[in-house]
Amino acid sequence: MTNTPNDHNDSHDSHSQDPNEIWKNMLREIFGEDSAEIIEQFGGSAFPLPPDFGQMFSPAHLSAFAQQLQRMMNSTEENQIDWAACRNVAHSMLARSGRVDQLDAASAEKAQTALRTASLWLDVSTIFDPPSGTGAAYSRPEMINHSFETIQQLLDPVGRNVGRAFAEMMNKQAEALPEALRNALGNPGSFIAATIFQVLGVQYGESIAELAASSFGSTDTGVPLMSSSDPVLVPANIAEFSENLSVGADEAMLYVAVRECAATRLFAGVPWLRPRILDTIAEIASGFEVNFEAISEHIRDMGEIDMSQPLAMPDFDMSNIFTLELNPDQVDTVERLELLLALVVGWVEEISAQAVAPHLPNAVALREMFSRRYATNNPAKHVWEAQLGIELNPQRLREAATFWQQATREQGAEERDRLWSHPDLLPTANALENPAEFFASDADSSQSDISAELDSFLAQLFAENSEQTNDVPHEPKFDEPHADGDDRDLPPEQS
Repeated sequence: MTNTPNDHNDSHDSHSQDPNEIWKNMLREIFGEDSAEIIEQFGGSAFPLPPDFGQMFSPAHLSAFAQQLQRMMNSTEENQIDWAACRNVAHSMLARSGRVDQLDAASAEKAQTALRTASLWLDVSTIFDPPSGTGAAYSRPEMINHSFETIQQLLDPVGRNVGRAFAEMMNKQAEALPEALRNALGNPGSFIAATIFQVLGVQYGESIAELAASSFGSTDTGVPLMSSSDPVLVPANIAEFSENLSVGADEAMLYVAVRECAATRLFAGVPWLRPRILDTIAEIASGFEVNFEAISEHIRDMGEIDMSQPLAMPDFDMSNIFTLELNPDQVDTVERLELLLALVVGWVEEISAQAVAPHLPNAVALREMFSRRYATNNPAKHVWEAQLGIELNPQRLREAATFWQQATREQGAEERDRLWSHPDLLPTANALENPAEFFASDADSSQSDISAELDSFLAQLFAENSEQTNDVPHEPKFDEPHADGDDRDLPPEQS
């Protein structure tokens, strides 16, 4: 099909038209009859528009954008991420990538057998009991559905604060607008937040699809993604990973199952752990602020934008348009979360290594492969780094694994796992760097406690005796009769 002359002229005009004229046309699309007064009050361009503004929006896209703005301005609903649409995006992205799979009965049974075997191996490696359920195997689409509630819980406070930051930015910018335009817009922050929520819904859906296509189980992100605490495996992803390994697929399945079961035991046995991670994320999200200059630069680099088709939009990378203006308390919060995640993953790695060592011939090689995967293609990056900007440091993970290894040697499995009984008992970042000092101080503290208890016991014992008699209690002398007159200990008379 060839373009008609008019089509060509329209296209040419949209790319060569004065940016200010394009802006005025958009105002006319949005405000109709009221636009004349608004344009007059502007006296020119409302904002310092870039010279290539006409290449970024075609007339058709401007019209669609204007219609969306009108619906947002007239809407009375509370702005929030459309999570139902986000779920649809996740399934759509999974289908478009060709990663939709069907879980057959044989694969499901093999995965559940691996989970049962893993649970038996872990019984001698940790004091934490297994969850009450038997475990499950999921296809990738099922992984989306079953993990969605937890991911929503993770990302919703982040999305809300991103929308808040954009709304505050827009309201501040609107203070410089002519009065007629401010009156027509009503609450400009509301409709810009609605647009951002739409973009975030797409971006979160993509991350959920990537998680489902790469996660081996429910705990690859460092926190269980299922509402229940039962272990879960995704056989299709494990099989795909095993294709490029020098070890057998069954051995790889067992190693993954042990890691999954270890993580679910930890979270089931430490009730404060999962809520603390979620609450800390919400606390971090409250510090999001918008980097307006980065937004402008990123939009200029995107080319033409079709605002009527969110799925067809270029990849709007949110990672560079927010800055965390953190006070010292918030900096500490980010560091605490990074440390806690490292301690979780490090514990899982070390306890899993101990559990599989007597059973899997390639246990050492598998551990090294998983360490490399964590550093390069870890599914957790889709959540922590892409959406939260939290760096998962492989060096910190190695330090955490080394700490738990030394804890096993110094204290045994029972005392090692009791460190999880309260957050204050866990090692600090400094302790991970110098675990020997941590255990030395712990041993000194234990010895001091024993000495103090012994001194207290002896003092109490002597105090009780002194209250009963002023005489110091003693055994009878060799030639002293017993109190009852019994002289059986006296020597016989000499004849």
